[in-house]
Amino acid sequence: MMLDRTAAPPFVRSTSFNLPPVLRTKLSNGLRVIQLENIQQDIVKLEVVFEAGKWFEPKAEVSNFTLQMLEKGTMSMTSVQLAEFFDRYGAHIEIGSSSDFASISLYALSKYFNKVYPVFIELFTKPTFTDDELAQMKDQFLQGLKVKNEKTSYLASKAIRKQLFGSSHPYGHTTEENEVIQISREDLVSFFNTRVHPTHLFILGRLNQVDINTIGSDFSQLPAVVQENALFEDFSAKPGNRHIDKEGSVQTSIRIGKKTIHRTHPDFAGLQLVNYYLGGFFGSRLMKNLREEKGLTYGISSSVHPFRHDCALLIGTDVNKENRALAIDEIFGEIRNLKSIDENELELARRHFIGSLQGEIASPFSILNKVKNIELHNLSPTYYSNLIEKLDAISKDELQSVASRYFDEGTFHTISVG
Repeated sequence: MMLDRTAAPPFVRSTSFNLPPVLRTKLSNGLRVIQLENIQQDIVKLEVVFEAGKWFEPKAEVSNFTLQMLEKGTMSMTSVQLAEFFDRYGAHIEIGSSSDFASISLYALSKYFNKVYPVFIELFTKPTFTDDELAQMKDQFLQGLKVKNEKTSYLASKAIRKQLFGSSHPYGHTTEENEVIQISREDLVSFFNTRVHPTHLFILGRLNQVDINTIGSDFSQLPAVVQENALFEDFSAKPGNRHIDKEGSVQTSIRIGKKTIHRTHPDFAGLQLVNYYLGGFFGSRLMKNLREEKGLTYGISSSVHPFRHDCALLIGTDVNKENRALAIDEIFGEIRNLKSIDENELELARRHFIGSLQGEIASPFSILNKVKNIELHNLSPTYYSNLIEKLDAISKDELQSVASRYFDEGTFHTISVG
């Protein structure tokens, strides 16, 4: 029977979101080990997570610099030797430092794991933090900062974060040149000794029992988890419209945002779907209006950013300077139009959103990311499947009620730069 390629395949509604089982253990020092085994590829990923993000910094960028310096030399190998060593075995090191967490990951072939693992352990147990490497890293960072400070998009994002959270808050602070200059080796060593203690270890891949036992033994001997209850004053600024002129710029970057409910709130699924309908994908209302109908921009998006201790809703786009006022008016026009959500467009957004979530577990690495999110944010093991069920079941009337509560135009901050 020939396949008729002129007819689209029938739509099949699916709300499945099945994460594979994981093995969870807790070591004697409090470190939690989460292992995902059932993959076909002969690869291994070890991700070590620390409660050492911006939230815990005594000085700006100390978290980022401390983590990045881990692969710049250990007591037995220089940065060049480390790079050559991991390249030789086809392994890769990935380092990240975010607002709430920091991490270092090893990607390796299973057959070479016992070769690269001991050196990987050295990275976050015996770093040297040499002055030469720090000076070079600071210079590179400052050069990059100068480039970013010439971009209206960076300046607008920087300004909206300060407007929402305050300049002294970890979620609102952005690094200035003088703060980088003041970072010293002693700052990094101190932060490393007090904060860079693993809280979670995520293991993905095929490992034999000898390797598993070795990992458990090594990590159980690391310093105990540091308990920290750092608190920051809740910042509140009156919503309004602020423009920052940038001489010579032909483009204006617009950022509109507000603080909003967290992922544990019962309305969060509805908030996400309304946001997706508004500006979360290519077929959203904002894209249709500002890009397709008005031709004001190449792209515009609305997104929800849940941090560990707060959450932000942000709308962003770039337009020609002369179209700034019109673009802002059109964005708020679409926010007002959420009072009368279109049924057909809603269903398109709903299907697309659910499909995109399901597509995020297409590989072992993306599955691990979902498992990690559940673990680090103390979510239910069924969080994602419950979320999809809510997205599928919530009605148009319920969504319009959510929109009226969380998309009141008078609660948004507007920043434009250009």
